[in-house]
Amino acid sequence: MITVLEGGLTVVPGFLVAGVRAGIKRRGLDLMLLVSEDGPVPAAGSFTANLVKGAPLLVTAEHLKDGKLAAVVANSGNANAFTGKRGIRDARRMAQLTAKLLGLRTRDVAVASTGVIGVYLPMRRIEAGIRAAVQELSNSREASLNAARAVMTTDTFPKEIAIRVDLEDGGTVTMAGIAKGAGMIRPRMKVATMLALVVTDAVITPAALRVALQRSVDRSFNMISVDGDTSTNDMVLVMANGRAGNRPITLRRMDKMFQAGLDYLLLELARMIAKDGEGATHLIEVRVNGARNEADAKRAALAVAGSNLVKAAVFGRDPNWGRVVAALGYSGASFDPSRISLEFASERGRVTLVEKGKPKSKRALERARDVMRGKEIEIQVDLAAGKASAIAWGCDLTYDYVRINSRYTT
Repeated sequence: MITVLEGGLTVVPGFLVAGVRAGIKRRGLDLMLLVSEDGPVPAAGSFTANLVKGAPLLVTAEHLKDGKLAAVVANSGNANAFTGKRGIRDARRMAQLTAKLLGLRTRDVAVASTGVIGVYLPMRRIEAGIRAAVQELSNSREASLNAARAVMTTDTFPKEIAIRVDLEDGGTVTMAGIAKGAGMIRPRMKVATMLALVVTDAVITPAALRVALQRSVDRSFNMISVDGDTSTNDMVLVMANGRAGNRPITLRRMDKMFQAGLDYLLLELARMIAKDGEGATHLIEVRVNGARNEADAKRAALAVAGSNLVKAAVFGRDPNWGRVVAALGYSGASFDPSRISLEFASERGRVTLVEKGKPKSKRALERARDVMRGKEIEIQVDLAAGKASAIAWGCDLTYDYVRINSRYTT
């Protein structure tokens, strides 16, 4: 059983957080710190597949080699990406200073940055911010919310969630996470700009945590698309302090309910990111059924969710189902076009537009226009080629997206 709890990261016992203003952005909080009270604990990460990777990702991947972390320091407003050797030095300096102030080893500190690419970090401000964050560490509700706000860039609201999960062995664990992301979102993470930090009190080995995380990432963050751009700084980190005292979760003895809980947590954060896409007015959920295999189902769902023409049609409440069919056709999925069915749905109802390869009447289009007045639009496709299914999420493409991204650095 999975129960949603009120709050964020500090719902999980043994973790302290802070969110402060360092002056990196023009306004608002812009530096956060997450610390394990138990020192280094099992940890895992998932990073962007972009060939150009931000300096913090390179440093964090190096520090994660032993499968443990004790703290994460993150800033918004500056990605520290494509900044060469100086960028690496700055990312290491962030870890070194954090470690020194907390009495940790540098390799036990992860670093994350999000914001403008190709600009050096204002290290004096960063260092002052880290010192301030250490002083403000807390397990309060306010601290948790401040941490979520401190990683925001063009986000319109802080993204956080906490849950309680009943495990297969009868034990109970808590999990919580925060995320940021509104633009430059099409994560392709392996080993999503989009950043997520997750903590849990579960007893789990680093290897099992790494496997569980990647499974969840593949089902959540890797299935969203706001604008089709894969960031240089996409990263998900998870830390597990073991305070729950459950039967240890290992590669040989994985727990289905722990996996289900992590899936749920990351999926909710992913949906929040898609819903908060830059300038978005509609969340788009694409459900593909009847695919030949899971890979085909994912290809088809992501192609529709990522189609700019589909996104524009949703914004204009135009039931142009032909754009959905076209996206399915170039997705790489194998199916017979003469057998597919297609529906649009929202809180205002459901309408079939194509049934077994045949378009419905004009009356169906009129009904679809009303359905598309809803805030969350579901596009349901049956490829009639097999039994596999997948879900992808995106948002509409609006005038505001162009406005925001036409002057991001100015």
